[in-house]
Amino acid sequence: MHYNIYFIGALLALIGGAFSFYFNGVYYGKILPHQFWIPRICQMDSNQCTSIVETKYGKIFGVPNAQLGRYFLFGYSLTLAGVPFNLVDPLIPLFIGGLTIFLGIYLVYGLIRLKTPCSICLTIHVLNAVIFIIQAIG
Repeated sequence: MHYNIYFIGALLALIGGAFSFYFNGVYYGKILPHQFWIPRICQMDSNQCTSIVETKYGKIFGVPNAQLGRYFLFGYSLTLAGVPFNLVDPLIPLFIGGLTIFLGIYLVYGLIRLKTPCSICLTIHVLNAVIFIIQAIG
């Protein structure tokens, strides 16, 4: 198996974590919505995207998804990066990726149900799907 896929996956997870950090910062008013390091298509409307957090689709265990996501995605990136060094069994990040797919389907369903087109949210879910797919076919 090509170990490059794990490094690519780790990089994508770090990008997703940075996006979660951004979302969380905008939600708490610590970061302005318009940032040079966030692609324009992913920049948040300060009200529309953050309104999701106050719904049942915006929190897991009472904590905003973006807050958990930034820690989760950082840990996920470390897990992925550990595979080429034989520190982590390849099935572990694959299993974690499968869980992100199921959770992502639920959260995207929530976005559709709430009629809230949050591009940063969708981007993070797509990144998670890509990470899972490259592991599954790699």
